[in-house]
Amino acid sequence: KAKDIELMIEPRLLTAFKRIRKSARNGLAVVSVQRDACSGCFNKIPPQRQMDIKMGKKIIVCEYCGRIMIDPSLAEE
Repeated sequence: KAKDIELMIEPRLLTAFKRIRKSARNGLAVVSVQRDACSGCFNKIPPQRQMDIKMGKKIIVCEYCGRIMIDPSLAEE
């Protein structure tokens, strides 16, 4: 199943995801924003960045830990 999904993802994004996942302490490359902070490193996310994450038009990476951040509503799916 994972291999089928990997075929649908742009190669450079998949490479970035795998690199982030390998370097993350707990293996999580994608985290949600909880209480205005990255749930990977718990550093506060500026309001404008939070709006960018909610809009979901581009991939937003935490400037502190490098993880990909997503909106909490997307994380529930």
